[in-house]
Amino acid sequence: MTEMSIDSLRNNLVNPARVYLWEVIMPNPLEGDTETLLLRAQTTTLPERSFGSILIPFKQTAGVKFPGKVTYTHTLDITFIEGEDRAILQTFYDMMEDIISSKTGIGTLSYKRDFYIHLINQDGSVAKRIKLVGTYAERMSGVEMNHESETPMTFTITFSFDRWEPV
Repeated sequence: MTEMSIDSLRNNLVNPARVYLWEVIMPNPLEGDTETLLLRAQTTTLPERSFGSILIPFKQTAGVKFPGKVTYTHTLDITFIEGEDRAILQTFYDMMEDIISSKTGIGTLSYKRDFYIHLINQDGSVAKRIKLVGTYAERMSGVEMNHESETPMTFTITFSFDRWEPV
């Protein structure tokens, strides 16, 4: 009989992915420093992908179910930590002003970019690459400014994307 213990379970796990080793690569963030953005990205989630369903009734049975169209959430939240240089806030404000200016109401068509998420192994090598196609900043959360707190200033950017694919 096989012994069920924490040690036997630990010894049988094959390299579980660690959720806190990742990078988000944003090429050309409006004259911004990609490395600064990379270092200050704190949390994110991998985008969801699912299928709708098509249920075909058959006589008096519960029916047969088939996969339908591919669906995405089309959004990705990334929480950033801000520095005293305000580089992250300014970069995303400029990026969102490029989409549609709050002063003129005029925007550009060149606001979509392809972003990349890299999952990093424990040794620092890239385990998985995911490309977010047609990504742009859709929403910037409010930034809490609390004199009583000594926590760093953080805010979340919600990005919209057309689709994602492994690279």
